[in-house]
Amino acid sequence: MKKVWFIIAVSLAMFSGVQSVCAEGETNPATPLMLGLVTPAQFPSDQYDVKGVRLNLPYGRCQCMYGLDLGLINHALDREVGLELGLVNLVEGKFIGLQTGVVNVAGKASALQVGLYNGADDMSGVQVGLINHTRLMRGMQFGLVNVIESNDLSFLPIVNFFF
Repeated sequence: MKKVWFIIAVSLAMFSGVQSVCAEGETNPATPLMLGLVTPAQFPSDQYDVKGVRLNLPYGRCQCMYGLDLGLINHALDREVGLELGLVNLVEGKFIGLQTGVVNVAGKASALQVGLYNGADDMSGVQVGLINHTRLMRGMQFGLVNVIESNDLSFLPIVNFFF
């Protein structure tokens, strides 16, 4: 019985009082584990940062994510650093790491994106997929449809690049 109370006490300590700096000057509470069903039916709420593992079945949303993000639909409102595996991966801010899914979208990415559709506003890295799209690119795209809007030749099949 003592072990059960110890585990509960440690869990509560991990989920409360931890602060994380996600955006410049903004602090959010942080948690090492998040479980999402459909926002707002997730624990803890989407106002938390995750530093660890997030499991989203089917949908989860958080402020910032650092670590392993698994699920059907993964959504970070600010930034994400790590490995994101899901059907749909969406990071509204900056993403650093590997996104693997059917659809991968990020605002600003320093990453490897692997999926059927890969999109980013500002991409540094590599996109591998059926359709790859970005406004700004420092890197390469491999796929059937490759679009770099800022490139003189914005569309190329198979391989497109801009440095």
